[in-house]
Amino acid sequence: MKRAIAIADRAALGSLKLLVALNVLFFLSFLVVALLAAGKVQAEIPVRTGADTLSLPQTHDSVRSVIIAAG
Repeated sequence: MKRAIAIADRAALGSLKLLVALNVLFFLSFLVVALLAAGKVQAEIPVRTGADTLSLPQTHDSVRSVIIAAG
């Protein structure tokens, strides 16, 4: 019985080491992908062309103001 326990103990130790190695590899691959994605991101402010809705005259006629804003 002691021999079976020793074999099971060695197998468990090996499988735990393999599991740790796989977790480390997955974590490293996640870091690499995250760094590559962060390098490609460009924080640019888009240039907007269009009417400034705050400078348009506001009227009580909601349909007319929507048409003016869409204009």
